[in-house]
Amino acid sequence: MRMASRIRKIREISGLKQAAVAASLQITQQAYFGLEKSADNAKLGTLQRFCKVMNIDIAFLVAEDIPVTAENVEKYGRRSYYNIVTDCDDKATRNDMLGSIAQN
Repeated sequence: MRMASRIRKIREISGLKQAAVAASLQITQQAYFGLEKSADNAKLGTLQRFCKVMNIDIAFLVAEDIPVTAENVEKYGRRSYYNIVTDCDDKATRNDMLGSIAQN
């Protein structure tokens, strides 16, 4: 799942409207819509503010191998990066997670 889709799904699970999240991020609804459409060029500061508003860890946002479900948002979303990486038993997956975070 691409990051833009993860952002949309996290918002939907939280039960918030685009306008409410946009206002919390201090951006227009159109800019937020663009973030949900394609987060490829999103600024790190915007992603960090999104995570703060949604009360999730940025590592969960970029961890493409962890599906965005209500259960996972609760289980991993509010945990620290350290816990997510150390709970990962597979070394290759852990390295992929670290590389994914470094790229974003």
